[in-house]
Amino acid sequence: MSEKSVHYTNKVTSYVRSKEAKKFVAEELHYHLEQETKGLKDAGLSEQDAEEKAIQQMGSAERLGQDMNKLHRPRVDWVMIGMIMFISLMGILPTLNVSNELYNNADYFTRKIIYLILGATITIAFMFFDYRRLRSLRWVIFAFTTFILLALTLFPNTILNGAAYFRVAGLTVDSTTAVTAFVLCLVIFLGDANAKFWRILPVFAITLYALMIIPDITAVFVYTVTVTVLLWFRFKRKRKYILWGYLGAALFMGLMVTNAQPYQLERIYAFVNPEKYSDTSGYTYLRNEELLEQGGWFGENGGTESIMAPHTDFAFTTITYNYGWVAGGLLIIIGLFIMVRMIRKIKTIKDPFGQVIIIGGVTLFSTQFLYNIGMMTGLLPITGMFLPFISYGLNPTLQTSIMMGLFLSVYRRKDFVASREIGGWNKI
Repeated sequence: MSEKSVHYTNKVTSYVRSKEAKKFVAEELHYHLEQETKGLKDAGLSEQDAEEKAIQQMGSAERLGQDMNKLHRPRVDWVMIGMIMFISLMGILPTLNVSNELYNNADYFTRKIIYLILGATITIAFMFFDYRRLRSLRWVIFAFTTFILLALTLFPNTILNGAAYFRVAGLTVDSTTAVTAFVLCLVIFLGDANAKFWRILPVFAITLYALMIIPDITAVFVYTVTVTVLLWFRFKRKRKYILWGYLGAALFMGLMVTNAQPYQLERIYAFVNPEKYSDTSGYTYLRNEELLEQGGWFGENGGTESIMAPHTDFAFTTITYNYGWVAGGLLIIIGLFIMVRMIRKIKTIKDPFGQVIIIGGVTLFSTQFLYNIGMMTGLLPITGMFLPFISYGLNPTLQTSIMMGLFLSVYRRKDFVASREIGGWNKI
């Protein structure tokens, strides 16, 4: 690049305020000048004349710099941030109705506030973090994911409700941590334009097997759905193999059901007909339905009914019972708006890696959110599915914060991808 081109580029970028955008504009301008100069040289002009004419065709450096400053600047999705703040604050409500007597004065309210502050800090940090740097950190993240896999499958030091946990220095590594790490790791590898379908499958199989060993059926379901959607959109030409694979999995699950133990079959029957099993597995369904009905439109004022896991899996029931279907319905609407907004923004992202991140994030969020609402309203079997933004816990908070922070990071830099970088997937 000659001194004249460098001078022109520096003058253009001097009008661009954002450091990230400045670098992007300089690279893009250099690329276009190089391509235009090459075309003019092929047309018969000397290298010096071709370069001068290419610069002239680009126009005034001042005007171009001002236009680039308007076009290429960090974007902040204030609408999404507003919805995240609102639904996160709604997550405080369940902790206000936890019985201190039943939960040993654990002060979940104070802890929830701490988690909210931590979650907000992580979300903001990831928003300012350049998501493209994840590529250079892929092996660090892979090593961390491997550590989680080994810790949960080979060295669990706590067993709770049959599921394995790894606890050290007050921190808990569980299935939620594993799903977050596994999805993030796969997203990074799938974001590579040279990613191969048959190389991704073994990674998926190993991590899925680890979740099955823990064991945590809820985590297996969430992880499987998320990865399936990622593979479906990432490898369009391999969709028939995905369909055949899940057909085989469905047949295998059918065989598993035929060999299920009586108590396992009872849980399935209780979901279909809870009245028949009202004294055993069906009680939870009937009790939850009763609490939702008692809540009415505006909640049971001074309600004293006890709710199982009121601040975690049944947080939606807690909100609806105490504050009514007005609050519960508002929570559902905001959750749906978050999903729709994330999906709509995929089309505005030019970077395939950024698209993969949003697809993975919205699938992870939607699967958990919709399933939790579905099981609380009696549409789906009750499992240990937490409600994003609402359910209490450090690991759910970390997962949601990282997911939303990465979305905001991608959106912030949606105009920072050169056109020559687009279309890496078209060859797949």
